[in-house]
Amino acid sequence: MTKPPTFERAIARAAAALACSLTYTLAGHAQTFPVKPILLVLPTAPGGPVDIVARIVAPEASKLLGQPIVMENRPGASQKIGIHSMLRAPRDGYTLAMLSPASATINPLVDRNVGYDPLKDFTLLSQAVGHPWVVTVHPSVPVHTLQELVAYAKANPGKLTYGSGGNGSALQFSTSELLMKLGITAVHVPYKSDAPAFNDLLGGQINLMMTALGAVKPTLDAGRLVPLAISSTSRSRLLPNVPAYGETGIAELKDYSYRSWIGFAAGAGIPEEAAKRLQDALMRAARAPAARQSLEANLFEVIASTAQEFSRELRAELDRNRRVIASGAITGE
Repeated sequence: MTKPPTFERAIARAAAALACSLTYTLAGHAQTFPVKPILLVLPTAPGGPVDIVARIVAPEASKLLGQPIVMENRPGASQKIGIHSMLRAPRDGYTLAMLSPASATINPLVDRNVGYDPLKDFTLLSQAVGHPWVVTVHPSVPVHTLQELVAYAKANPGKLTYGSGGNGSALQFSTSELLMKLGITAVHVPYKSDAPAFNDLLGGQINLMMTALGAVKPTLDAGRLVPLAISSTSRSRLLPNVPAYGETGIAELKDYSYRSWIGFAAGAGIPEEAAKRLQDALMRAARAPAARQSLEANLFEVIASTAQEFSRELRAELDRNRRVIASGAITGE
């Protein structure tokens, strides 16, 4: 007949069970995402806005995740090379990519062979930053407000020209949408990138361009260009005398604004735990004091959105761009 366990034996067995349970718990914890370095694909060349934002936010996110984030520039084919390299990687959360309007809301609409759907093939993580455009003209154009620009364009049909970094570029879309709102037209002059277009604006070869605030402010301070409006919902502290769209007195712009943006994404279908950890870390990283200070010093507005907010913004921008295409202002390939 088996003797009942003594009190000492019962205690020993309970301690052994507890130790076993702790072992499994710690082992499970040790496997919590991430357990190895994360690759962040930058689909643009070094030195541009996407590169700058990544190199400010990623180190802060790395601290929060407890693993290195290795950044790799893979430019080419209007950002498609970098995006496709991310999408070909295992869907485990260890390969991310930077997104911008070019890769997420323009290429999928203008390129029939883009090879991905931004609403189906991405796990959106966080929209990190944004920045408004400044509507500027060369001083040879005799206008100082958007209302005067409308009157000038209507009185001089076919004379107004604007530049962008190429057919189907984010700048062409945002300018076309503004012209639609204003009820005027202008001749589009495409360049290989925004920089040569801006140089020709300074030289008077073209007379209108929407420009990033950071790029244009020194020339505005020098009086080489004339600012008409800023595309945000409120004035910029850096250009306090330039009205936001809603302050121009033009009814069609009352509730209208536009900002370019940069965000983070992974391939669709990554584990839920990985998505949550990445989303939380990237949001917190952009808001961290050191990162925020650096981003604002580079004239970015910190957004640090949730994945749900990012998704709503993406869908709204896709709808806006589809309307621009439907107007005939921009055609796909």
